Amino acid sequence: MDRLLLNTAFATYLLSVLLYLAHALLRRPLLWRSAFGLVLAGFALQTVCLVLRWIQAGYLPITNLFSTLFFFSWALAACYLYFEIRYRIHAAGLFVMFLNLLLLGFAVPRNPAFAPLIPALDTPLFTLHVVFSFFGYALFAMAFSLGVLYLVRRTTGSELLPELSLLRKLNEESIFLGFCLFTLCMLFGSVWAQVAWGYYFSWNIKGIWSFLVWLFYAGMCHAKFVRRWQGTGYAILSIAGFGVVLFTYLGIGLLMSSNHPLE
Repeated sequence: MDRLLLNTAFATYLLSVLLYLAHALLRRPLLWRSAFGLVLAGFALQTVCLVLRWIQAGYLPITNLFSTLFFFSWALAACYLYFEIRYRIHAAGLFVMFLNLLLLGFAVPRNPAFAPLIPALDTPLFTLHVVFSFFGYALFAMAFSLGVLYLVRRTTGSELLPELSLLRKLNEESIFLGFCLFTLCMLFGSVWAQVAWGYYFSWNIKGIWSFLVWLFYAGMCHAKFVRRWQGTGYAILSIAGFGVVLFTYLGIGLLMSSNHPLE
């Protein structure tokens, strides 16, 4: 059942991306409405799959590469739906959902088996830490997408994309919300570490890079008030920041020895 739901969700997102692409070429409102409907359907399928896996495992399964990619994709879809429903960004969904499709596409061929939960992870503090972490990542991914779209809109002047002022506003909102959630991730992670191991912060590679991510986006929250970083500069920072996020999430988890391994 999990595999069927996962494959169906992937196919649904793929079709939505194709319809968004068709809308970009043909500019028919029916196409983006249909694409948005498919995103809602894909998100619903992912949500059902997540709930079923949670019930089967007895804990929120976000402990290995498959489950984190799946949850990252689900969180990004949730963030996109929030911005679409609130701001009607329409064609901008093409790039966001393509990024979401890549995340889910990397998860699909992997083993969805549940990883054993060690006692130190069997606590609500760990769950809150990971949930806030990936929703922060998802909002940073959203900011990355909006930054790319801002540069495309500025370069091409395409009227298909939202106005520069709206893209700038949404980019700044994504960064701010992502920073707030990632701050909660760091706080819950510190309390969890104190309970589990007796210290709030350890100088391991994952902890250091997570702090660097937090510091980078804290700087971005201030950079939006500095004239030379507004607009194009902020879009470039959003793109660069997501590179730091990906390294912290995948680079360290897969390539280095840390207390947050991905298998």
